[in-house]
Amino acid sequence: MARRYLCWDEKLAEYMGGARVCAHKPEKKNLVLICDNEWDGPHNGYASIVKFGDGYRMYYRACALRQNADGTMHKPKEAICMAESRDGITFRKPNIGKYEYNCTKNNNIVFMREKSIDNFSVFYDENPACQEDEKFKALSEINLGSDKGGTKLIYYASADGINFREMRYLDVAGTFDSFNVTFWDAETEQYFIYYRAFHSKEGEDKLSWRVYRNGDIRDVRVATSKDFVTWEKHGRIVLDEGQEDYPLYTNQITKYRRAENTFIGFPVRYIDRADESESFRYMPLADRRAKITEHFGREGTALTDCVIMTSSDGLTFNRRDEAFMTPGAENSSNWWYGNCYTVYGLAETEADEEGAPNEISFYMGENYRIKSVNFRRYTVRQDGFFSWQAPYRGAEVLTKPIKISGEEMRLNFATSAAGGIKVSICDENGDALEGYESYTVFGDSVDRPVAFAKSVSELAGKTVRLKFKMKDAEIYSFVI
Repeated sequence: MARRYLCWDEKLAEYMGGARVCAHKPEKKNLVLICDNEWDGPHNGYASIVKFGDGYRMYYRACALRQNADGTMHKPKEAICMAESRDGITFRKPNIGKYEYNCTKNNNIVFMREKSIDNFSVFYDENPACQEDEKFKALSEINLGSDKGGTKLIYYASADGINFREMRYLDVAGTFDSFNVTFWDAETEQYFIYYRAFHSKEGEDKLSWRVYRNGDIRDVRVATSKDFVTWEKHGRIVLDEGQEDYPLYTNQITKYRRAENTFIGFPVRYIDRADESESFRYMPLADRRAKITEHFGREGTALTDCVIMTSSDGLTFNRRDEAFMTPGAENSSNWWYGNCYTVYGLAETEADEEGAPNEISFYMGENYRIKSVNFRRYTVRQDGFFSWQAPYRGAEVLTKPIKISGEEMRLNFATSAAGGIKVSICDENGDALEGYESYTVFGDSVDRPVAFAKSVSELAGKTVRLKFKMKDAEIYSFVI
């Protein structure tokens, strides 16, 4: 079967003469879910998107936490709610009728419990050996108190994604006070869990709130399991050499389904700007921010944005420090602690323009801590988080050796009207093989066949290099 190669970094390239890796910003689209019920509020969030049947479900924490006039907080009971969509573009709230809230069961609540619910992540288990009554799995942090074991990560299971039952505490150690996520990886036939803990600036692990100190750094931990019972704990995810060690809040790591052995995450970066707070005086709601800072400290001075990171094994990640998403143009609902928390998971959706190829959609909450959080959709083209980009004057990329596993080559690319791409299939020395220099490819397509005088199938199983001669063009991925 042909393999897809992503042009998301320089690791696949032997050299990049004049080309560079270009990061692409998502396009802001429609509000997919308006949360205007009495159980909703400014602390809605920590949401998951789950592909189920012919559509999607979104699970989110509903929390009507609000600030009183004196700056203190009123906190009603939290709930986990579910919304449904056929197309991933608009969601509706079904009337589930399971839990009573303010004397009525006419709501979309699927889970409540006596103890506070900080987080509740949901995924659909694609492990073929998974029992049917555990196909929906959920993880949630629960604080049992220091005398009963402290903070644990608890596993809930469900056959239908509506009726969750408590299963067990998972044998991993952390603080878990963030969105902890899990999934089945078919390539390595194991589960991955990514969860929250801390470490000191000197590198000492902090796996319990009892040893936490101000200034400790929020981090992401990973563990793997063949059976969701016994876990191999790998510790902190490893960042590529030279990358700065700064606090990461949510991690949102998942497998990228269009390319094998590719993990992608959208961690939230946490920055407390208390020591350089002058800008806050000139932002909207400055008086409110000052009051929140007075009562809650960092909740008035910390800011968050979203970065992106990728991995080939789920353990070592290349994190891009330039923001993938920022709070955006200043208004009364952004530039607060809690901005840019993406919903966990990606969806494939139809494009707005008729006849255009499908896009990748993901979702983000708006108005966090200010007014009731709604969820908005953002899109990128398929494989379009990064690309190899060549200027008008031209560039050339030679790949490292790769093995041909398909019978043709296909390209996800874009050029200008004057630009183009020529592909040569080369031997391991980088010399073009006879009959394997393409025509000039131009246009904009996520899946264009690249033709050669000879058939690619004649090279199946052989190790080659690819040479791309590019002009005012971008390559997002290729299949061969």
